[in-house]
Amino acid sequence: MTNQNHNKAKRMLITGATGGMGRACSILAARENYHLILSDLSAEKLAALAKECTDAGATVECQVMDVTKASDIDNLCAVAKNGGIDAIIHTVGISPTMAGWEKIVAVDLIGTVNFLEAIRPHLNVGCGVVCITSMSAYMAPPNPELETLLLNPLAPGLMEQLRAPSCEAIQNSGMGYSYSKRALKDWVALNALPWGREGKRLVSIAPGLIDTEMGLQENAAHQEGFNAMMQMAAIDRRGQAEDIANTALFLASDKASYICGIDILVDGGIIATMTQARRRQG
Repeated sequence: MTNQNHNKAKRMLITGATGGMGRACSILAARENYHLILSDLSAEKLAALAKECTDAGATVECQVMDVTKASDIDNLCAVAKNGGIDAIIHTVGISPTMAGWEKIVAVDLIGTVNFLEAIRPHLNVGCGVVCITSMSAYMAPPNPELETLLLNPLAPGLMEQLRAPSCEAIQNSGMGYSYSKRALKDWVALNALPWGREGKRLVSIAPGLIDTEMGLQENAAHQEGFNAMMQMAAIDRRGQAEDIANTALFLASDKASYICGIDILVDGGIIATMTQARRRQG
């Protein structure tokens, strides 16, 4: 789909575009006159979202991608190469109720970093890249040996190493998710310098308890823990997908051109409250 503004509009790639956060980002970006490249697992869902975005005035391309499939990443890179990319909001991820720990690590960490490194050559100078982590990245117990391993997500044989008894801490879906998101947060910080010297900014957002389908599924599975966390929220409501979208669109834009290498909590103050409670306890 093209129009006369296609060559003038900045090109934004949104992955996981049909999910709760991805869809909110897509609709908001459409209203802000980006040329959109939308990516997710389902061509049918992408087509429906593309119609919503074109109705909002955007020009749109769609490309199916599974971040665990090299051929899908190659196909998306081929689309990105034609004109480059000016902004990325990468929302792809699976949560603890959706898969076992190995699949979570494969998608949320290894697949994510593999995708970002593959598309890196096709990013235009000034590109802002926003990844989605999680407030759970701040909640897993420190584990220096495990965290050191995860700092290099593309190292050959990583999954075999993670299956070892010494890495037992990651070997369940909840901790697999938390440590994967922590590792992604750390990867963003570690790579901010080399990417930044290329004129490409890496930042991340850590959502809290957000009212998306995935979030509600997690909350229902862990109702007691969810209620306890809500008691620690400084802002007395659950987050909305639009809260993430507003933050992501700002961070991806030129308005945030001096923000780099940092993870921004969008959690209503839960982690701040939790941190202070731990300090009071000694």
